[in-house]
Amino acid sequence: MTIHIYDRVRFVGPRGLVSSLRPGDIGYVIEDYGDGNYEVEFSNADGTTRVQEVIAVEHLQNAPLTP
Repeated sequence: MTIHIYDRVRFVGPRGLVSSLRPGDIGYVIEDYGDGNYEVEFSNADGTTRVQEVIAVEHLQNAPLTP
């Protein structure tokens, strides 16, 4: 799986791995550290940041928008 900056991703890690995140939460990649870790921002419905966290690729899945 290839993930890039600005990709829409789904958190698939176990609950409790990152505080306030649940499997299925959607976020956007804002940094690729090049070592399999990505900084991902998860937002509230009003656009404010809820969680911004570095997450390993094995806990993420591409979640493209579908028409």
